[in-house]
Formats: sequence, structure tokens, C-alpha cells
Amino acid sequence: MCGQFGISKRHMTEIESQTFFELMRMRGTVLELVSFDVDGTLLRGRILNHLRIPQESHDKIAALHELFHLGRLGYEETLRAQFSLLKGMRAHDIAPHATDLPLVNDVRTTIERLNLRGTKAVILTDNLSFVVEPLKMYGFQGVIASEIEIQDGVLTDRMKLLTNKLQALREYCTEEGIETTRCAHVGDGFNDVVAFKGAGLSVAFNSHEDNVSKAATYRIGGNSLLDVYRVLEPNLPMQP
Repeated sequence: MCGQFGISKRHMTEIESQTFFELMRMRGTVLELVSFDVDGTLLRGRILNHLRIPQESHDKIAALHELFHLGRLGYEETLRAQFSLLKGMRAHDIAPHATDLPLVNDVRTTIERLNLRGTKAVILTDNLSFVVEPLKMYGFQGVIASEIEIQDGVLTDRMKLLTNKLQALREYCTEEGIETTRCAHVGDGFNDVVAFKGAGLSVAFNSHEDNVSKAATYRIGGNSLLDVYRVLEPNLPMQP
């Protein structure tokens, strides 16, 4: 028998056995960092929809998003085209107000609890950093995002896109002295899968894509981010 779990090895298939022992390995993971996707995870919908820009610009952003889903534009091509529409606008004037965003419930409470346990909470997104920076008011300690040049407060069309979340997470963790195996990532979309596979633990939260849900350690749905906290709680550091 396999200890307290009462599972006989001879009744486990090879895949089940591998999954079981992988779960046992993950049980010992102590999380130093949890990264959160924005669109569809922290936020109901897309944060670009809440930029304070003319409706014409919103319509163009939405049209590009639709072309991407129809397979007529690539991922990086879509991001670059959408962000280029912001050229000439003032970052401060168009950034969304965090208190106006339709967030899932209990974001502040969840992040506060992670911080109290000594686990850093950061945002990991392909959105532009100045767009998601307002969310730091909820206690996030860092933002890992796409970057766009700002000159005298005005946006240019020079940018560095974040299209590989695992690579970006690894770079951030290297700077912070954290192993990616001691990280968890929470997301819901296709671009979260690579981070799911590289992080120590992962949570597909309110994902509507089977391949995304299957790539994560845990799959949960709900209106409260505290559901994510409860799933990760056994792997958080002991209370100080």
C-alpha cells in the first residue's frame, strides 16, 4: 500500500503511478511566489476594454481581437497592432481606474493572506504594464508584463511584448532569487499553459478551454479568488 493513501501499486497503471508520485512530490513544495493572469482570471473580461480611450479605438481593438480568434492574425501580431493604437496618448490619462474594474470577488483578501504567509503575489500578463499597474493597490508586489516606451508621459509604438509567460516568470524569479519550482501560476487561457508546465504548481481558474484545464495541477471555478487560496494553502509557508 502507498502509505496513508491506501493505494496498491499493483492496481495502478503506469500513468496513474506517475501521476500519484508527482502529486506526492508537489505536496512538499513550499510556495514563495504566486503569479496571477489578469484577463479572465483576476478580471471578468479583458482589461483593455476598460482603457479610457475613444470608442473608435475600442472598436479597433475589438476587431483585432476577433481576427485573432478567427485565425487571421497571429498572437504577437495582434498584441502589437492593438498596443500601437495607443500611440500618442498619455499613459496616465488612459490607464483604467482599479476600483472601476469588474474583478472577481475577494482579490484584496486573497492577496493579503498570501502576503501574511510570506508568499509574494505578482501579476503575470501579456497586457501592458501601465495598464495593470493600478491593480497593485490590492497588494500585489510585482508586475510582469509587456512594456511600451513612454516619452514625457506619451506612449510611442516601441514595445517589448511578453508572449512567453514561463520565460518571463523565470527571468523575474532569477532576479528575486526564487526557484520556479517554488512558484504557482493561476490563469485561464492558452498562453498560461507554458507557465503551468514550468511552475511548481498551477491552477486553471474559470477556464473554458479543456487543454488549459488539463495542463494545470488544479482546476477550479467560482466567483471568489479565495477558492484559489484554499487550494494552494497546504503549500504555503507556515504561519509566521
